[in-house]
Amino acid sequence: MEQVIVRVSSKRQITLPAAIYKRLGIQPGQKLLLEVQGDKIILSPKTTSYTELLAGSVKNVYGRTAKEVDAYVRKERETWDRTHS
Repeated sequence: MEQVIVRVSSKRQITLPAAIYKRLGIQPGQKLLLEVQGDKIILSPKTTSYTELLAGSVKNVYGRTAKEVDAYVRKERETWDRTHS
């Protein structure tokens, strides 16, 4: 992970370093997504695709392997059968 130090201005603004700005292809006026995760701020170029934006956000929530995910889905389906019979 690349890290740089930036300064917050009196107007609560930061300047993106040119190398990062160019590498990520950020354009003037482009919106960025700011996320707070614990005590960290994650700034990402905003995407027009919600699929792209949310990709990986629920990683490992339903299991770490295909077998675990299948077991989770199977268990959920069993509850559907009982409640809608």
